[in-house]
Amino acid sequence: MPRRHSALLALIVAAFAIRPLLGDSGAALLLYNIVIVAILLVGLYSIQVSELVGEQEKLMAERSRRSVVGWTLGLAAVAARLATLVTPNHRIDVVGSICWLFFFAFITWHELRAVLRQQEITGETIAMSISVYLLLAFTWGLLYVLIFELQTSAFSFPATEAVSKLPSNQQSGTFPALIYFSLTTLTTIGYGDITPLSLKARYAAVAEGVIGQFYMAILVARLVGMQMMSKPVVDQTGDRARDSGR
Repeated sequence: MPRRHSALLALIVAAFAIRPLLGDSGAALLLYNIVIVAILLVGLYSIQVSELVGEQEKLMAERSRRSVVGWTLGLAAVAARLATLVTPNHRIDVVGSICWLFFFAFITWHELRAVLRQQEITGETIAMSISVYLLLAFTWGLLYVLIFELQTSAFSFPATEAVSKLPSNQQSGTFPALIYFSLTTLTTIGYGDITPLSLKARYAAVAEGVIGQFYMAILVARLVGMQMMSKPVVDQTGDRARDSGR
């Protein structure tokens, strides 16, 4: 799959777009779950075939460790999601949020490492960079969901926001709202319509804003550095010699 990072980016954008465009209908939720599973599979595939540099034995050990940890987290997240659909329960919701949080954090971390190891700018490099930025928003959104499930007073929502505390309605109300809050925090837009109230929620929001700014600064510097290194070096000595011969 030569364009795996572009495929991952397209799936992440689809995951962000489905709920706002299609709402909370049954078809939208089904399509959303399918896209999330596709992100899981493509994400695991991407980190397994990422370019690694080093000794062969260490590379194989790292790849094996990625596979075991990634698939364990992924299968646990899917199992928790299925359990939530079959028997809605607050404890299962919390376990499921923890599993998905760790899985997306795992994928985001390895995609970030892959971005920083790139040696040239290609379309896949740009797609990977954007994917990491959106994965950061998704991961922090899951963290906010977990904080809300553990403490429902951690966030203040607008009066018009249909956020229910019932486990069966959390996915359709709280999750997209907190993903939106994560995006506005990461991009430092800060509309202020959703406000963190608890200390955990506030510090999580601050950490996301800081990391988002650092990521953009480091990414731009890295891309500029790669672009400068890829430019052909002009042999000024040779040019002067040719000019004197004229």
